[in-house]
Amino acid sequence: MVVDDEDDLIFLLQILLEQKGFKVNAFTDPLLALQSFKAGIYDLAILDIKLPSLNGFDLYERIKMIDDFVKVCFFTTSDHEDFKTQKYSRLRKKDIIIRKPISNEELLKKVDEAINTIQ
Repeated sequence: MVVDDEDDLIFLLQILLEQKGFKVNAFTDPLLALQSFKAGIYDLAILDIKLPSLNGFDLYERIKMIDDFVKVCFFTTSDHEDFKTQKYSRLRKKDIIIRKPISNEELLKKVDEAINTIQ
């Protein structure tokens, strides 16, 4: 699952991930993504942090109530160090922060890292 409010980025991510053999459900609306989320369906959720109507952290918390085993990558333009001082320091160590902009190769490396992380 990929959730980002930028149509162009969603399109590019979907193409990139599908070319690597992933099945991708992409959403620009976090509420629609949440409605579509089902336990055991997704191996990975890539969530933008700054989303309309429901930010990525709130979406994360709601998703985790449905399926605590799904792996998560956060997309952000913020510095990774910012997370240590925010209320979101409760993120699991295995959840990965992806800082935008990022090369396609590095993104795929992060996705593989997230998927191969032991629960």
